[in-house]
Amino acid sequence: LPVLSGPIRDISWDMDSKRICVVGERLDASSECARVIQWDTGVKVGDLAQHTRGRAASCDFKPNRPMRIITGGKDDSKCFFNAGPPFKRVVDGTPSQDCHTKGAVNAVRFSPDGSKIVSVGSDKMVCIYNGKTMALESNLEDVHQGTIYSCAWNSAGTHVLTCSADGFVKLLSADPLEVVHEWNVVALMLGSPVESVPVGGMLVGCTFAKDDVPVTISINGEISLLPKPPIISTGNDDFETLTGHSAPIAGLAVDHQRGLMYTGDTDGILCQWDVASGRAIKRLIPEHSTNNMLGKVHGEAAISSLVTVERNLLSAGWDDQVRVVDEEGAFSAAPISLEAQPTAMASGTDLAVILTVGGVVFVKGGQAVSSLLSLETKCTAVALTANDSTLYVGGEDCKIYVYSITETYDIEKKHVIDGAHHKPIHALCLSHDETKLSSADVRDVCVWNTDGFSPIVGKSRWCFHTQRITCLSWSPDDTVLASGGADDSIYLWSLNKKTKRQHYNFAHRGGVTGLSFLSQHEEGLTLVSVGVDACVNHWDVADDIAKKFG
Repeated sequence: LPVLSGPIRDISWDMDSKRICVVGERLDASSECARVIQWDTGVKVGDLAQHTRGRAASCDFKPNRPMRIITGGKDDSKCFFNAGPPFKRVVDGTPSQDCHTKGAVNAVRFSPDGSKIVSVGSDKMVCIYNGKTMALESNLEDVHQGTIYSCAWNSAGTHVLTCSADGFVKLLSADPLEVVHEWNVVALMLGSPVESVPVGGMLVGCTFAKDDVPVTISINGEISLLPKPPIISTGNDDFETLTGHSAPIAGLAVDHQRGLMYTGDTDGILCQWDVASGRAIKRLIPEHSTNNMLGKVHGEAAISSLVTVERNLLSAGWDDQVRVVDEEGAFSAAPISLEAQPTAMASGTDLAVILTVGGVVFVKGGQAVSSLLSLETKCTAVALTANDSTLYVGGEDCKIYVYSITETYDIEKKHVIDGAHHKPIHALCLSHDETKLSSADVRDVCVWNTDGFSPIVGKSRWCFHTQRITCLSWSPDDTVLASGGADDSIYLWSLNKKTKRQHYNFAHRGGVTGLSFLSQHEEGLTLVSVGVDACVNHWDVADDIAKKFG
């Protein structure tokens, strides 16, 4: 439903789950920055008070009757009280709308029983109001050393949680209003205190999870589960950080021997995952990024591709560099500089190949062992045999080039599959036994016999993708091929039943960017996928394969 003309900053449901309050920014003087609507029709339910310059930061519904809505301003330091339905601003009585002295009111929240309201803002102040009249009951100044960005009530409504740009989370009792506990989250995340808070360590959101576990999120996107203080309840003395991605994932690499998986996104964030549990273990952070806690591997550049080789991880970025990460998670002192922007990578046993817009570069032992070797045409896909001797490259001229790799890491053209596709080739993948080579363009998935390069599945047969196919992966037994594309779809294909296919629609909003079959296990067969939606999905495909392909 189109509600506001500008960005939405906060939403809140009423107790009946029938109405939604939405606040944010307006783009013109004729529109609104705060609205309350019916969830099913989008019809406006009254006229909420509008904040100065058409910018509101937070809102909340009273959780019981009589219905009330409170909103906090971004520029006017005011809290507006609205009654309804239909909702309109309360001006009679004692609404204390000017309790904050300057800056934004970043968060407003009713207590679970609706008897109190809390507001926090840029002035480092916490204010407690009466939930029915919005009369100010108490306030506390300088609760934090920086802007307070968020607040939350515990389930009993006796304590308030706050988080700030100073890297601290604090727990306050509501009556009397005072700080009773605090967590130095930045110190907990880094393992030691710091003199100044890094940019990535600023805390921008907090809440209480199940069983009143305090939770906060930092500006770098990592979520921290904090140990519960004794004043609330006992138990949960552990500090835990949940990490992942908040930007499109561009690279996927799996280390089957060690049971680890790596993903990289367009913000330059690199994550290590446990294959068995599917949970993120940690972010891999180079030394130059530890000071700001942002964890960007390639500076401000995006990660374009990942590959594992010799128990090392290679990360190629749009800063025209390749970073080498060893099995302990330590980055090499000096990155590998490239003469052109990298587009794809592949690995054998000891050798990795980096495909760039200007040619290919070979890497071994964490070092470049060749100069930039030019190719006959602009290429966008690459594959390498396990014995590091044969290179396959897919070109924009719709051909597949086969090269032999010499002992001095030069390339010699061995074969060309002419007219392999109707459109430029975007993905290549060798089967595990290396008897088959799969290739894909914007529509077709083809399979070639590597002995003679005759087509096993030719053009216009496996042709059901509607946009560019970005990735391919063979199952451990090489009987099933998975393909993912920019059309949000994943397809499974079988060489035993070439006329059948298994389709997973809407796999990733915005497109699939990486696929890999994980090692087969007793429970079944798992396919992992990553996409533009910043998600890592695990698919149990064993039953679908059995039903579809027999």
